Amino acid sequence: MIVNFQIFEAYLECSTKCWLRSRAEPTTGNAYAEWARAQNEAYYEGGLKSLREILPESDRAIAPPLTKYSKDATWRLAIDVRLRTNDLESRLQAVERIPSEGRGRSLQFVAPRFEFANKLTKTIGCGSRSTRSCSPKQLDAR
Repeated sequence: MIVNFQIFEAYLECSTKCWLRSRAEPTTGNAYAEWARAQNEAYYEGGLKSLREILPESDRAIAPPLTKYSKDATWRLAIDVRLRTNDLESRLQAVERIPSEGRGRSLQFVAPRFEFANKLTKTIGCGSRSTRSCSPKQLDAR
C-alpha cells in the first residue's frame, strides 16, 4: 500500500479517519468539511493565479517529473508536483526554482503551500494563521 499525502494528513487528524481513507470507504455528508474543502480549493486557486501572474508561461510547467537532475530544468514554477519513493508518495502544490545568485552558489527549490487557515481544528485555532501556508500577498512581496 502506498501512503499518500491524503492518508498521512488524515492520520495526523485521526487514526480512524486514516484507516477509513486507506480502505477507500465513502465519506458521509459533512457540511463543514465540504465548506472547508471548497475554501482550501479557492485559496489554492488564488495562490496559483498570483504565481502565474508573476511568471511568464514559458517559465511554468504542470506536473513535471522531478529527479536528482532537476537542477537542469528550464521551468521556474512547477505546479502539482508528485514525489514518490518506495511506499511513500507526496504532492507539492507548487515548486519554485530560484536560480543561484553567482557562481558556486547552489540552486534553491521553494515549495509554497496554499492552505485556507481560518478554520477550527485541533492544531490550528480559529482565526490563526498556519506557519505552513503562504498567502498570495506574501508572494507579491517577493
